[in-house]
Amino acid sequence: MKSITRSLMLVATLSSVAAFGPAMAAVFFPGSARTVAMRLSEAVIHVPGMTCSNHSCATTVYMALIRLRGVMGVGVDESTQDVTVKYIPSRTNPAVFLKAVKDAGFPGTLVHGPRA
Repeated sequence: MKSITRSLMLVATLSSVAAFGPAMAAVFFPGSARTVAMRLSEAVIHVPGMTCSNHSCATTVYMALIRLRGVMGVGVDESTQDVTVKYIPSRTNPAVFLKAVKDAGFPGTLVHGPRA
């Protein structure tokens, strides 16, 4: 049930990003009417090897990143093999993303973000 609740909160959060602008997101607290707007950072990671024809490689990378604490959104572009991660900088950082991608079985290089 927790994963379903988190997924629903994430969908609600990502759908509200447009209302706050590209660098803002709304975070909803379960069981509360409280919403907090916060600044997000963005990192782009180049992940060569995401060439599975059934999108399972991209899905594997996506799932490895979206489950991380502080990650608010993940976008995978299979044509360029780039992954964009929107995250809360006080909770995580690009080094954690690179480790998660590596643990998922793919090499990764930070293209854009802190210390790129």
